[in-house]
Amino acid sequence: MANGQTDPVRHPRKAAEAVRAFNRATLPARDGRPGIAYPGTVYRAIGAFTPLAHRLPQAFDQIAMALADLHKAGHLTADHGTPAQHTAAACAALREAERHAIAMTEALERAHSASSPLGYSGPIDDTDDDL
Repeated sequence: MANGQTDPVRHPRKAAEAVRAFNRATLPARDGRPGIAYPGTVYRAIGAFTPLAHRLPQAFDQIAMALADLHKAGHLTADHGTPAQHTAAACAALREAERHAIAMTEALERAHSASSPLGYSGPIDDTDDDL
C-alpha cells in the first residue's frame, strides 16, 4: 500500500502543478505584452515539454498493466457492472491516451524544429525575465 513517501501519484500531481505554474508565468500582461517575449524562450519551452510528453505513453502503459494484473488476480470489485467491463474500458482509454501522447510528442518535436531558426528583431526590454 502506498504511503505519503511512496505514493507514485504524487509525481503526476507535481507535473500538473508545474504546468499550471508555467501557464501562469506565461499569461499575457495586462498591457498587451505577450507572456513569452522571445522566440528563444518559445524554443526552450517546447524543448522542455517534449520529454514530458515522451514519457507519458510508458506511464499510461504501466497503469493499464497494473489494472489488468489486479483484474487477473481477482482483486477488483465494481459498484455496478462487472470488474471486467470497467477494466477493459479503462485499459482501452489508456491505450488511446498512449496514442495521443505519442502524437503529441511528435507534434512537439516538429514545433521545436520549426521554432529553432527563429530569432527576435524587436526592441529589447531589459526587465524581461525570459531572455
